[in-house]
Amino acid sequence: MTHAVRLVACLALLAAASPARAGFITYAFTSDSSDSGGSLAGSFRVDTADLLDGILSTGDVRDYQFTFTDPSGGTTAYALGDVLPDLPVDPATGIPLAGFDGFVLGDEVGGGAAQAFLTSEALTPGGSFWVAVGGGEADAGFGHWEIGPEAVSPVPAPAGLVLGLVGAGCLAVRGRRRG
Repeated sequence: MTHAVRLVACLALLAAASPARAGFITYAFTSDSSDSGGSLAGSFRVDTADLLDGILSTGDVRDYQFTFTDPSGGTTAYALGDVLPDLPVDPATGIPLAGFDGFVLGDEVGGGAAQAFLTSEALTPGGSFWVAVGGGEADAGFGHWEIGPEAVSPVPAPAGLVLGLVGAGCLAVRGRRRG
């Protein structure tokens, strides 16, 4: 194959290349009920690229923010503990696959914890059990998750054809230096 044919083939492939997928999926939890009048609410984000393997794991979670409001009105903030176990999800939506259960655990400095179950049923109001201990208080109840893409300002990737032309120009300059 001649250099010209290879160059044309490469340019054709690059022109047909689809742009890279970028962005985040936000997981937001809201309590719907509790045993003692408290509530748990919070959210975290996951880069869509981290879900391409179809698994949500602790290392994928970013910007974890959960707060327990105890029955007397006091609040406790939590840091990410774990996503247990690694949870199979739909790579396109981040929604857990049916038949798999997991939970997101937050840790309070000083020994408290917050736990919200994350399952395919957890999108339904009251479909996710939660429990929290913090500030000397404890409560439990049911809530739900909202899982969806985060609105992002797209960063335009160079079109495949532009990349191809830049590459061809580099090859042409390289060829002139040899000759």
